[in-house]
Amino acid sequence: MRTFERRGIVEGFFGPPWSMVHRAAVFAFGAMRGMNTYLYAPKDDPYHRERWQLPYPEPEWRELCRLIDAAQGHDIDFVYGFHPGKDLCFAAAEPVRVLLDKAARLHDRGVRTFAVLFDDIPSRLTDAGDMRQFDGSLAKAESLWLEAVLERQPAHWDVEWWFCPSYYTDDPLLAKTFGDFEPEFPETVGRYLPPSVGCFWTGPKVVPESITLAHMAEAGERMGHPLLLWDNYPVNDLTMQDELHIGPLTGRDPRLPERVHAHLVNPLLQEELSFIPLATCFDYARDPSAYDPEASWEEIVTERFGAAYLDHWRALRRFCEKDADAAAPATLSEPERTALEAAHAYLLAHRGERWRREFAPWQTRLELLLRGEP
Repeated sequence: MRTFERRGIVEGFFGPPWSMVHRAAVFAFGAMRGMNTYLYAPKDDPYHRERWQLPYPEPEWRELCRLIDAAQGHDIDFVYGFHPGKDLCFAAAEPVRVLLDKAARLHDRGVRTFAVLFDDIPSRLTDAGDMRQFDGSLAKAESLWLEAVLERQPAHWDVEWWFCPSYYTDDPLLAKTFGDFEPEFPETVGRYLPPSVGCFWTGPKVVPESITLAHMAEAGERMGHPLLLWDNYPVNDLTMQDELHIGPLTGRDPRLPERVHAHLVNPLLQEELSFIPLATCFDYARDPSAYDPEASWEEIVTERFGAAYLDHWRALRRFCEKDADAAAPATLSEPERTALEAAHAYLLAHRGERWRREFAPWQTRLELLLRGEP
């Protein structure tokens, strides 16, 4: 059985971070399904991104320490992600010192893997000094900045460093959102990034329907570094906030472990509902060659809600998939209507459940559909 060396979650979405209670529950849930890695990188934690140079205030620091302990208590490697890209002067020495001071505090708490993430920032250098020092290349600046971090870290540290370049997929959406990137960005990263550092890649798209071994092999050759797959399923932030991804993970080549060191999924924002797709992601990562999406999905729905309600969840899942597809017809066949009416009654009967409250926006749209309203 070939599997990924690192399996788990990258909490890397925009929006309210998961609660500490839910994260601990996910650790227990995931550890039973082969999860061994958790990357802490919520975009809306100000001390991770917007104010990354500031230390955590004591209340937030105590919470973070409890989270580290909870992960390690389940033999899950807690990886801390830094997001220093906003307004960073790459040529300055002080930000490197600040990052290492912050990392040292985490190291003292047992953290042994760190990630430096430059995703979702402008695609070009803006500082005049950086432009001169790095030949106008953001790829070179990001790579050599991490090299400076590794060179200045304490000699006795035995830690692993990960890296997310600003160019993390060939999807044209990146340039549309952040501006045109320099040519051969991945190849430049490959030339300047320290060889031991693993690189994140999301696949052929930011949110890909499928990821093949051939694609990841090509990406690995361009980068020249161990590949970490940041899999943007089942996440539903930003432009996907009206979508609810409760189906199984599909379209992932079972041979990906041949070229991919880590498979980390970016999860659903809805905490209780997130367990459904996450279970399927864990099943895939643990044993890709034996993974059966439908069997995995039915197993987790049965486990959490009962076999008697499988048909209702199938109907709700199909509704969510159709609701997210702008090209899908707005009409219902009689069998679809019958199934959705039964599923709607099921939702009403469970209105006190937390998962049902998370489903409320989609229940409203379901009711409009059943009434024939746009």
